[in-house]
Amino acid sequence: MKIGLILSHAGLAGLWTPGCQGGAILAAAELNARGGVLGQEIELVHIDSGEVPGAAFSAARRLAIDERVDAVVGLQASNLRSAVRQGLGGLAPYIYTSHYEGGYCGPGTATLGITDAEVLNPSIAWLAERRRARRFFFLGNDYIWPRVAHGTTEQAVMRSGGTIVGRSLVPLGHRGYGPVLNQIRRVRPDVVVIAMLGEDAVTFNRAFGEAQLSRSILRLSLAFDETQLLGVAPENSENLFAAQPYFNNSPSRGREAMAEGYRSSFEGARPGITANSVNCYDAIYLVAALAEQIGRIDGHLMALRLRTRLARTQSYAMIGRSSANTGTRLAEADGVEFVVRDTF
Repeated sequence: MKIGLILSHAGLAGLWTPGCQGGAILAAAELNARGGVLGQEIELVHIDSGEVPGAAFSAARRLAIDERVDAVVGLQASNLRSAVRQGLGGLAPYIYTSHYEGGYCGPGTATLGITDAEVLNPSIAWLAERRRARRFFFLGNDYIWPRVAHGTTEQAVMRSGGTIVGRSLVPLGHRGYGPVLNQIRRVRPDVVVIAMLGEDAVTFNRAFGEAQLSRSILRLSLAFDETQLLGVAPENSENLFAAQPYFNNSPSRGREAMAEGYRSSFEGARPGITANSVNCYDAIYLVAALAEQIGRIDGHLMALRLRTRLARTQSYAMIGRSSANTGTRLAEADGVEFVVRDTF
């Protein structure tokens, strides 16, 4: 059984790739040790999605046509997701693992990533109640995910009794943060909600700390994990919050064996396990569950099984994990680690 692992090997999302590969490799090794899937050993095929839709489409097409993979697992920015699905052309299911804006992602696709609403609604309510946050500023990259996240943030802030006092959308790869930092200084928010991709979130959070804003202003950084926190550095991480289903120093219930397997396999060779690693691990098990449900390894039939939306809770039920694995944990940075403050 061939499973394509389509990830950005460079660029803004490239920092997540080694951990995602580690999660997928671990899951494949575990399944192979048990006899594979329907008697077939899993072979992972690694491919670079690139950073633009054309490259992502071509990479997915190569997996479907040249490699003849039976399924594809991927972590992509939302502006590449449709290109991957279209490149596969219904020949293989696409298991999309990224934190994303929410909604149906098209036929042949299953989502395992947490959504903005699942993160923002409880996290903003918590910040309003526990940290008395009332004034919120939104900052994001200028593409589909942050544009939608801005609207979701407005709704969550309204529910909490707060106010949006400003917003800014900047291009991917933008590094001239002076104007937006000055804007934040002028409007004096209690919280800056950040929806920036990969390395962009790292460089902005670092600049925010260096500008001495972190002492008085909280940050809630979306789709942000321990790999990125290492790049921010402890001196810039004060009052920085993130929300994920999983944090490395506080494994979710039932994840202890997986975390230990990852550490024993990759410690010192790959970044520590993160929510993205966990999602790619689960995605391999979901592919196996799809094949077993159909009764044969057939990419087209598995894609047809996903012609209607498969809820994330249903996906976890298929791989034998409880709905507890779909919850949200709000954590605060403490040096180079996150400390979980609450679970929703």
